[in-house]
Amino acid sequence: MSTFRIMSYHINGGRNAAGELAPELCAAVIRAQEPELVMLQRVGSPIGLNSVDRLAERVGLPAYGSDSEGGCAFLSRYPLHHIQELQLGFGGQCIQADLEHENERIHLFNLTLSWDIRQRREQVKLLMGEKLLNNPYLPCATIICGDFGLPLWGSGQVPLNEHLKRANFPVWRANFPGKIPIWGRDRVYFRGPIKALSGNVLMTAEARKASTHLPLVLTVETSDTREVLTIKKTARVSPKQPNPVCG
Repeated sequence: MSTFRIMSYHINGGRNAAGELAPELCAAVIRAQEPELVMLQRVGSPIGLNSVDRLAERVGLPAYGSDSEGGCAFLSRYPLHHIQELQLGFGGQCIQADLEHENERIHLFNLTLSWDIRQRREQVKLLMGEKLLNNPYLPCATIICGDFGLPLWGSGQVPLNEHLKRANFPVWRANFPGKIPIWGRDRVYFRGPIKALSGNVLMTAEARKASTHLPLVLTVETSDTREVLTIKKTARVSPKQPNPVCG
């Protein structure tokens, strides 16, 4: 069992709520919350002034992932391994990694999906496919978060809720647009033995200025990862695929 603090944050290419390039504002918001894992969406800038490495220096956490414009990345106090950047089509992005914390492994999926209903439906199909979330070689507790491009209701939400468990925190989920949040466009889902102990949408004056999205901050706890691994071990393992260790 392990407990740690995470943040999901769409930083809008380092542009603040007024559309001005000001990545130091996002850095200040992150620092104030002292998260151990930050899952960033829409990193990068068309003029190259918002690198993940610079943000990492300001925050004081190591960076994982690229600076590609519109992509996703991580800041993490704990080591991340097996990092893969994936395209979901129609501009959708996903970065996958494994976090090692207190002798446990936790799978991470950090993503952005399209506003367009038909595009989002295809992206969700790919996300739920055997190469990603339905991969049998990912038996450990899993965190899936990011910008799902969804209003209060929209295509793609039903299959997500059928296969994943949405975090029960924050209770009030609206985080977009930042100045006057109307709906919960950014979300955190779980799969396996992991849950949120607490969480909130950060609605400080600083956060409202820093980006068009307000960040989600949650305290999460894993449990019984060894039991999940025991069940998964009963399946045949391809000689090309090592059996992961969850705990």
